[in-house]
Amino acid sequence: QKAPATDQLTARLVQARLFDLQGDKNRALAVYKAVARAPLDGIATPAKLGAIGLEMDKGALSPDQAAQQLEQLKWRWRGDGTELAVIRKLADIYLKQGRYREALDALRGAGKRLSGIPGATEIQADQSNAFRALFLEGAADGLQPVQALALFYDFRELTPIGADGDEMVRRLSRRLIDVDLLDQAAELLQHQVDERLDGVAKAQVATNLATVYLMDRQPEKALQAIWGSRTTLLPAAMNSERRALEARALMDLGRFDHALEVLDRDQSNPAREVRADIFWKQQKWAEAAPIYEARLGDRYKTAGTALTPGEESWLIRAGVGYSLAGDRAGLQRLSGRYGPFVAGARSAAAIRVALDDNLSGVAGTGDFANLSSQADTFVGWVNSAKQAFRKEADAKAAT
Repeated sequence: QKAPATDQLTARLVQARLFDLQGDKNRALAVYKAVARAPLDGIATPAKLGAIGLEMDKGALSPDQAAQQLEQLKWRWRGDGTELAVIRKLADIYLKQGRYREALDALRGAGKRLSGIPGATEIQADQSNAFRALFLEGAADGLQPVQALALFYDFRELTPIGADGDEMVRRLSRRLIDVDLLDQAAELLQHQVDERLDGVAKAQVATNLATVYLMDRQPEKALQAIWGSRTTLLPAAMNSERRALEARALMDLGRFDHALEVLDRDQSNPAREVRADIFWKQQKWAEAAPIYEARLGDRYKTAGTALTPGEESWLIRAGVGYSLAGDRAGLQRLSGRYGPFVAGARSAAAIRVALDDNLSGVAGTGDFANLSSQADTFVGWVNSAKQAFRKEADAKAAT
């Protein structure tokens, strides 16, 4: 039949696709390349796309080379399913190369312009899947936290509604906390509290938000986060954590008596730690020292393992507290138990002085000012808070 050239080329394009589907890749590639040389862009463009895909599969084209050709090809024919196919292939290459911004930019541009044609829903699905892979499945973990945050903000309209979207934000905020980008982490969590959550879920995220504000030395905002998310029937452990955070914020504001009222009879570890710090700030050495010693527990029984920085801070404060309170018996007990740890300690000199029984009841507050500054329990609390965020992230990843 003497069919028009357009119909003949269209038939050849269909033939190449059939060869491809039947597994005859070499014949398919030869036909694709022949059709791709046609001066009709509407037929040559899909043929060129088919040839690029097969050459990549054969290893004849590297991903960079293929991406370069597809970038040129997406301008050759526009406005229909062929352009969508080109962009989806290009975005797939970018994603596999870790070029996430280029991939999302390409998909978003096509999705906005071509929303009314068949196949547009697949572009939307590609964007959502790529965003999910980045911020829910860990693909963005290889990026620097600041880069991940910028990428999230630039494409935040892709954040899914519901639990998955909330978990994306929490995962990203944990990474920011880990590198002390506290303002940025707080902004993310504050948006969750204000706009997306209620009930127990809101209280949990608000608790994390209060922790971040305290780490950033903003106790007023920490109190606002706790007070603004109060609700009934919270788990006992969460209530205890929130009480400790509220008391710590009040302590930082100098409201010591109010802080102690909030703690009431709570004997959880976080509550005891805050209570000891409050007594310390009030210079109630006799009340503070036993609590710091109790926080160490039976740690003296494992002398073969070095003390953590937090444990060293508790030990120094316990020793200084007993000295300033004139409690020789307490200081002798502490020295006998923790003397073996001194040699391997990071703050060996400070611990040695803190445990020196000769200073008991003699040294004054001013003599221990420099020593106490080496036992900043706030730093230890921040480190433990970061560890808690990491454990939470690991637990989520395991499930």
